[in-house]
Amino acid sequence: MNAPLDSLSTSGPGGTGRPLHAGAGAVDQAADATRCAATDRAADTAPPPAASYATCAAGAATGMAASAHPRCWRAAAVAAGALAALLQAGCSPHREALELPGYIEADLTAVATPVGGTLAQLAVSEGQAVRQGDKLYVLESDREQAQLAEARARQIQAQAQSANIAKGAREAELDSLRARLQSAKANLAQAETQLRKTEALIKQKFVAETQLDVDRTNVAVARAQVEDARAALRAAKEGGREDERAAAQAQAEAAHAGVKQIEWLLQQKQVAAPISGVVQEVFIRPGEFAPTGSAVLSLLRTDSLRVRFFVPNDMRPRFMPGKVVAIAVSGCAQPLQARVSRVSARPEYTQPLMFGPELRDRLSFLTEARIESRGGCSAPPGTPVGVRVPDGPQADATAVAQR
Repeated sequence: MNAPLDSLSTSGPGGTGRPLHAGAGAVDQAADATRCAATDRAADTAPPPAASYATCAAGAATGMAASAHPRCWRAAAVAAGALAALLQAGCSPHREALELPGYIEADLTAVATPVGGTLAQLAVSEGQAVRQGDKLYVLESDREQAQLAEARARQIQAQAQSANIAKGAREAELDSLRARLQSAKANLAQAETQLRKTEALIKQKFVAETQLDVDRTNVAVARAQVEDARAALRAAKEGGREDERAAAQAQAEAAHAGVKQIEWLLQQKQVAAPISGVVQEVFIRPGEFAPTGSAVLSLLRTDSLRVRFFVPNDMRPRFMPGKVVAIAVSGCAQPLQARVSRVSARPEYTQPLMFGPELRDRLSFLTEARIESRGGCSAPPGTPVGVRVPDGPQADATAVAQR
């Protein structure tokens, strides 16, 4: 049953408790009745617009009876209910903050092995914090150790051969060559002396001309022997030929490169943490074989915790990059503090039509906010959270006006 308008009162927040009626003339009441009748004719089943509420409220102020105009009574009742709801939910200083659902996400780094092998030692466990450079695991390397020993032996051999060719003959061999040179010089001196004697005897015609030719040949042969001994000594001091020394040096460098290659292979079987973080999950246990390129464990970067949530189009201006927002986490007394780092430029809901006002508000944008302060509360990746919607410019202006 509809109650008369004069039975309603302005009790409640800001009300006086007096009935909504006042004595007025019949002319004023008739004018008000005309306005309410026009309102009834213009309205359908939907609630009357805000102008109807104002018209009926004006009629009530002049003493119009709501029983004669039930449409005005309904408008007044709806307006009073809306006012009470606004005062309780929107104007109360203790209203509950609006939150957007989201979840915590972080970057995971999969630590893979560059070479295959059996996992011999696991130096960390799940949940353990590690620093960059800390040892994570070691693969079996018996074969590589044997290959390294062989490579080092080959390197020593090549270096010795190169040095032997470079430094020439041994000292005893050099002494023999020096003695040979001295003998050749002595033979040359003897041959030259004999030649001079023969030339003197030829002048006195005591020897034949043929003897002079023999002595001259002996001198030439002795001189050639001296040059041969001198060249042999010089070659023995210099060592091998230039191309022989170059080949020996190249073999020594190749052996050194082989040692470096085996050493690198051994280093790859001792894997250290590439970043600082927390061991999230271990995929391969000691005794299991790790193929080349397979992930042995994953590291969670603690400095990459962020919140991912979707912001409606009409709220997007409140979440611009750099904005600090509060993150509510179940079980945490204080909200986390996060700073908006990215707002996607691509909406997550689109239609192949022109967007009207209602469709525009259905658009949402992926937004990320980096967590800066945890407040002593732990929230691992995947935790559902609520992102509190900050007040917009209109709400800020209303709050200032109320103060």
